[in-house]
Amino acid sequence: MNYDMGFRFALEKQQWIREHITLLEQKHEKKSNINETDEIVTRFHKVKIARHTGHNIMSRKVENNITLFFPEAADLDSIKYQEIIKAFTTEVLRKEAKNYLPGRIQKLAEKNGFCYSKVFVKNLKSRWGSCSAQNNINLNLHLMRLPEHLSDFIILHELCHTLHKNHGSAFHALLEKLCGNEKILNKELKIYRTQL
Repeated sequence: MNYDMGFRFALEKQQWIREHITLLEQKHEKKSNINETDEIVTRFHKVKIARHTGHNIMSRKVENNITLFFPEAADLDSIKYQEIIKAFTTEVLRKEAKNYLPGRIQKLAEKNGFCYSKVFVKNLKSRWGSCSAQNNINLNLHLMRLPEHLSDFIILHELCHTLHKNHGSAFHALLEKLCGNEKILNKELKIYRTQL
C-alpha cells in the first residue's frame, strides 16, 4: 500500500485507532503494574518497591530481601518506572537462574537417566522451556518464581523431550511416571505467568 492509501485508511479509521490505543494503555496499566504493595518472591529473594527522600533510584540488599527505592515524587505507574522495575527484577531472576538451573537440570538428568547437550537460561516470553532436535534445553529464567515442584516438572518435561520429540503417548507416559499426575501439575502451572 502506498503512502496516500495508508494515510486515507488512517483518516477513515482514526476513531477506531484512538479507542484501541486507549484500550492498550488500560491493558498495560491493569496487567502489569508493580508498586509498593507488591512483593516479587523468587527462589532465593524477595524484591520489594519502596520510596525514599533522595532523588535517585537505588537498591539495597539485606540478607534475602532486595528493596528498590524510588524518589517520593516518582509516578510508579508510568511506563518508564515500570520498565525499570521489571528490568531490575529480571536481572535478579537471571542471576539466580544462571546459578541454580544448570545444576538442577544436571541433578534431575543424572537421577533419571537422561542425556542432554547444553542448557541455556533465557527470558522466554511465552514458554517455560523448550528442547531442540540437538537436545539443547532452554529454560525460562522465570522458573525461579515457581515452587520447586513445578520448576522440576518443567525441567523433567524438557528432559523427556530428549527421548520423545513430540507430545505423543510415550512422552506423556514417561512424564507421568516421573512426576505423578501431569494434569494436576499443568493445572497448577496455569496460575503462573511466564513474564512479570
